Amino acid sequence: MPSLTAGNERRRRFVAIMTIATLVLIPWVIVLAVTLPKRYIAGHWTLTWVGFDLGLLTSLGLTAYFAWRRQQPVIVLALMSAALLTCDAWFDITTSTGTLDVVVAAASAALVELPLAAMLLAVAHQLLRAATDQARRSDAAGKVPSGSFKTPLFGVSDSPPSPVNS
Repeated sequence: MPSLTAGNERRRRFVAIMTIATLVLIPWVIVLAVTLPKRYIAGHWTLTWVGFDLGLLTSLGLTAYFAWRRQQPVIVLALMSAALLTCDAWFDITTSTGTLDVVVAAASAALVELPLAAMLLAVAHQLLRAATDQARRSDAAGKVPSGSFKTPLFGVSDSPPSPVNS
């Protein structure tokens, strides 16, 4: 198990920021759940949806491009695209009004968005695992533990950086 005292200052600071952000979000979600109105007329509704879908379009397009080029950014873009597709399904369903809209949104989520998101997550996991396996094979000392969730980040040391002699 990694220690917060091990490693460099940037990693400790990153872990602290992520932990604080997570903890601050808990009461914020509770405040929203209690105070938000049941109905709300949104300004810029078209801009919101078109902007979101343009972001999704860009993410999917870049995922395809980097997959075609066989380049590492495909992993991050596949994860981003999966997250955006999942959010799209959620918001399509929860903002639907009327039985037909809900049925169409649920069908779209079940038949297109969520299966595509699952495929993208599987591809990202497979590519990450392949990159990890390649890095493990390249590790001359062979000290890298097996498994994607046990392998430390490559290029991030568990100990403070050694002084560089100039």
